[in-house]
Amino acid sequence: MPPTRALHADFREAYCHRHGCSAGASFERHLLLRIIPWPFRPLAALSFWIDPALFAAELEVIRNAARARTGREVNEAAQDLVHLRFVELSFRRSIGMRGRSEAVVAAWNAVKETVDRPANPDHPSVGFRESAGTLKAAPRSAALRRKDSAAAFRLLQQTQGQVARGKPIGPVLEAAGLDAPELLRLLDSHPQDANRFSDLRRHLVRHLAAPSGKGAEPEAEPGSLS
Repeated sequence: MPPTRALHADFREAYCHRHGCSAGASFERHLLLRIIPWPFRPLAALSFWIDPALFAAELEVIRNAARARTGREVNEAAQDLVHLRFVELSFRRSIGMRGRSEAVVAAWNAVKETVDRPANPDHPSVGFRESAGTLKAAPRSAALRRKDSAAAFRLLQQTQGQVARGKPIGPVLEAAGLDAPELLRLLDSHPQDANRFSDLRRHLVRHLAAPSGKGAEPEAEPGSLS
């Protein structure tokens, strides 16, 4: 009889068993460096040592994937990395020193057989197949609509910040790749953040109510959306 393979509770436990890291910060740092392209790993390691917050987006994805027991759950977490280019701009991302969704999936594929997965096979949703070595991005709209989407939260946060600093709403919407009704629908799909983005909602409503051909209302003073 072939030896019985030990089953682990989730992705994090299986990954740490395979790579010999602890389940806390050691796991996060180990997987973070693994999902960044290898030419940038030494610089990423130094940057992480100086300020782990520089990699807040990747660490959030890693924490969301840590408890996964299925490929679908891993993929749902990794989708936020696929769409980060729409909502975050930074030098390190412009040069390619950022986490890759495909690498998250590859790390899962390497340990998935040792995870105590549910009896029901993974559903091949959001572009994920158990046998796939790479990840096909789900539609951006689907990723943004998820209530736990880090990409959606950062898009709303960035948009509100730009408008609060006095940037006209038109260019802000253009940069986000959304029009005002789409952004309002995105706000509606994240009711848990309603209070946080209430000023942005009021600004969008006023923008839509502006007379046709005259554009939005005069831009707000920096630091205020009222």
